[in-house]
Amino acid sequence: MKAIKRGLIGLGTVSVLFFSLVFLVIGSGSVDSQTYSTSSGGISMSAKDFAQKFTEKTGRQLSEENAQTALDFGVRLMNQHHFTLQGTSGSLAVAYRECGFDHTAVNPSGGVAGFYQWSGWSSTINGNRWGQAKEKKLDKQIQIDLMSAELDGPYAQVVEKVGPSTDPKQAARDWSQYYEGVAISDSQTKVSDIEQWAEVIYDILKDAQATFNQDNNTGSSSVAVPEGWGNISQYDGHAYDGSGSYPAGQCTWYVYNRAKQLGIQFDSFMGNGGQWWQKAGYKSSHTPKKHTAVSFVQGQAGSDPTYGHVAFCEEVRSDGSILISEMNVVGAPAMTVAYRTFDANTAKQFWYVEGH
Repeated sequence: MKAIKRGLIGLGTVSVLFFSLVFLVIGSGSVDSQTYSTSSGGISMSAKDFAQKFTEKTGRQLSEENAQTALDFGVRLMNQHHFTLQGTSGSLAVAYRECGFDHTAVNPSGGVAGFYQWSGWSSTINGNRWGQAKEKKLDKQIQIDLMSAELDGPYAQVVEKVGPSTDPKQAARDWSQYYEGVAISDSQTKVSDIEQWAEVIYDILKDAQATFNQDNNTGSSSVAVPEGWGNISQYDGHAYDGSGSYPAGQCTWYVYNRAKQLGIQFDSFMGNGGQWWQKAGYKSSHTPKKHTAVSFVQGQAGSDPTYGHVAFCEEVRSDGSILISEMNVVGAPAMTVAYRTFDANTAKQFWYVEGH
């Protein structure tokens, strides 16, 4: 490292894909008081499986211990910093370049050490990033916390640039440039290598992405709107004209109908949840706005790594935090509505699509 997706409602046909929810009996207005924990996503794969698949795909031997280290850093990036799986894969590819996933690796000549080869280990010739660590020790948890401290502080721009990524190769380049401080033109970047490893890691992990995780930090869902969020109207359960193009109970079906209930019109063919922000004729931005569609790109905040997700922004607070409602989530029956909140820093990573 240098310093520098119809019509009438059908309960039995809807698959459950995302986060957590509360059960709403459509038409009757009655509800079940059971609540569920929300998820910010994660990785569900053993170190043994990851090591074996990585070795098979790259021809490079990877120990279970080092594989577990990579998974632990990846989980932190996804659960705490809300990285997409693509963004996470890019970061891990750079870490593999730096240390082969060995968090005890030391490079005496550069005075650097650790998972991302932070400067300031044995000399400060390239800076002193180890200075932010709780303790100067080649301990995995200390290093995971050091990464988080940097991403929450002086390297917050990395979260903005890499966190929402939909391309593991680009994520690897951006992490190398903005977190490692290694210019793309620098031979140390090894662009072709990190791009290859990013795609390999993403390919291995995409079928192991967990969309439900009890250990999370995105709040919880319940039958009621979260406390402190004011008087938010509830979805009336109606399937409005034009919603038949979306499978009943899917996130896209819900957002179309929730918006229509409030007099807001979206097209009947907006695409998958992660594509809504790209629809021609609609204004999209990263600025949170009340009563807009919130488009999560693939893998973002636990969304499906292929199709993404879409929710409805119910409210935006003065501090930039948001309340969303959504449907088709993990943990309960189909045809349900969930509420979640995101803090301001996380909220600005999503796309807000304004209806007509």
